[in-house]
Order: sequence, then structure tokens, then C-alpha cells
Amino acid sequence: MSEETIDRIGEAIWFMMFLTPLITIPLVWRLSKARKIFRIIIGLVLAFALSLFFFFISLGICFRNGLGP
Repeated sequence: MSEETIDRIGEAIWFMMFLTPLITIPLVWRLSKARKIFRIIIGLVLAFALSLFFFFISLGICFRNGLGP
């Protein structure tokens, strides 16, 4: 893969990090049959975990060549 393609993938993952809560919380709300407070807590925990995962992937892509020359 070229450097530009990898940079685009890193950029997409960076934006997915911020969009994850907007997607996971409604999905958990719809698919879970638990009480409302547990749905919210499960959605927030899952969103946090996925956002953290995407954050570390995007940082790995950003700093793949080190911090400087």
C-alpha cells in the first residue's frame, strides 16, 4: 500500500473514533432487552472501548515512522 492510502485509512479511523458513540448507543438500545439504564451503560462502555481501540489504531498509523527525522 502506498503512504497516501495508509494516511487515508488512518484519517477514516480517526473520524470513526468520534462517530462510534453515535452508532453504538442506538444499536445497543435497539438490540438489547435489558432495562433502560443498563442499555445506556452497556452502550456507553461499548462506545468507549471501540473509540479507544480506534484511537490506538489511528495513533499507530500516524506515528508509524516515528516522531521525527
